[in-house]
Amino acid sequence: MELTNYLQQEEGKTLEFKENCYSLKNIIKTVIAFANTSGGTLLIGISDSKEVVGIDEPLKDEQRLSSAFADSIKPLLIPDISIITYRERSVIVICVHHSFAPFYLASEGQEKGVYIRLGSTNRQADLDTIESIRRWARNTAYDELPCPDLNSEAIDFRVASELFSKRSRTIDNKALLALGIFTEQGKTAVPTIGGVLLFGSDRKRYFPDAIIRCARFEGISKTRFIDQLDIDVNLPESVESVIQFIRKHILVGLSIEGIHSSELPQYPLKAIREAVINAIVHADYSP
Repeated sequence: MELTNYLQQEEGKTLEFKENCYSLKNIIKTVIAFANTSGGTLLIGISDSKEVVGIDEPLKDEQRLSSAFADSIKPLLIPDISIITYRERSVIVICVHHSFAPFYLASEGQEKGVYIRLGSTNRQADLDTIESIRRWARNTAYDELPCPDLNSEAIDFRVASELFSKRSRTIDNKALLALGIFTEQGKTAVPTIGGVLLFGSDRKRYFPDAIIRCARFEGISKTRFIDQLDIDVNLPESVESVIQFIRKHILVGLSIEGIHSSELPQYPLKAIREAVINAIVHADYSP
């Protein structure tokens, strides 16, 4: 991307400007945060007002940065560093790719030195966030983890069977394992976190926050409710309840062709359903 394209953007989750290399530790934290979050680009030689002030000794600073990244970041992180010229001024461009490690500042250690990107700021990651990064690095999602203290009684098989029978599928032990509702712990099959979230007979006991709150506000200030609803049923059944709440509050027109008419909702119901399912499936249920 050309420098002018970066200058048209504001600092944020994947972009930051630095006037110089004096604050080396903060630069290192930004590189760590980019790598742990979504990747990003750091441009050095640009002021907060996005004026290209340039770097006086770009080659020297590039070597200094490369050494600092190699010595200060664990595990080894090698961002792409380049020097570009803009109106006879040199700018250092550091491109960082997202990778699951987590990366941390060696001088602060693995528990205190992990940083993530939140908006345009670098934030120290807490232990739960660090563990989430580690799970992704192991390619293990939170909902796949076992619940070793639970047994088959923690799953409401009636609800699961009814839902799958609507899709002409039966649920047996093999299917429960294949679908990730159970997982093997040694020679014993135990429910997974995902299994409890989907079909837990006492889900609220283990995941009290796994409910869906719907609200319609007056205007855009979110200070006054027109209507609200808490949906506290198992997650697969909650989809229809959410959609019904939304349908209650959107405009519906009519399309008439000949003697037939059909409803024309304000928003396509297929898109609403997709958005609702994605929100439920991709929510972070970790404590």
